[in-house]
Amino acid sequence: MTRQPGRRTGGELTPLQRAGLHTAAVHPEGHLPASLGDSDLRALAALGLASPLASRSQPAGMLSRAARFRITGAGRSRIVSEPLPRVYVVPCSSAKSSAPIAPAGEMYVGSYHRAARRAALSQLGPDDRLVILSAKFGILRLEDHILRYDLRAGQHGTVSASVMERQAHHLALRAAEVTVFAGKTYAALARQVWPDLAHPLSRSRGIGDHLAFFAGLYASAPEGSPRSTDPTREPFAPSASALSPARA
Repeated sequence: MTRQPGRRTGGELTPLQRAGLHTAAVHPEGHLPASLGDSDLRALAALGLASPLASRSQPAGMLSRAARFRITGAGRSRIVSEPLPRVYVVPCSSAKSSAPIAPAGEMYVGSYHRAARRAALSQLGPDDRLVILSAKFGILRLEDHILRYDLRAGQHGTVSASVMERQAHHLALRAAEVTVFAGKTYAALARQVWPDLAHPLSRSRGIGDHLAFFAGLYASAPEGSPRSTDPTREPFAPSASALSPARA
């Protein structure tokens, strides 16, 4: 029988199932992220790695982030030997699309953001994930639709640590090996969720060093890397108004 892409046989876990178990293991009540689909949750339960919570009535047709399963003792033992998910975080940008609402991957058009994103994409493995850190909306996937806004990190209205922690849990990213491709302001914001994150730009002397670092990564990326399919692959020509990494 032909093995289906993305499927796992026997007791092998998918990347999302592993990430969900790691996230549940650091949750105070052991809750698995509600973003895991029914098939993943049932598969983990069948392996004895998760167990259902007491049923809760929810309004029909409503999307919910309420947990339905928790990790078991067997799940905690199993996850010790499973690799942590790898996540790359890039900052948003002050330069945005003119559209009032758009996916995050299309809303941010600043040159610094595009360079950081290309660099992160060049490093992604098949199971790694890329997210954008927004001063207003927190942790975003490229496909998450957001409203156009104007806010700098650190200003009144900047996303709180508690909101980002809930987002990281829901996205199964709470326990992960995190690398931030951004300046100090956004690294400090991300560190509220991931204290042990890697920040390769921590000793850089300015934006010029950042851009050189990014360019070195995506220029040396092998053919077929994710960067080849990203819209930010256009030639990088930063404008003075779009360089600042510390604006959202």
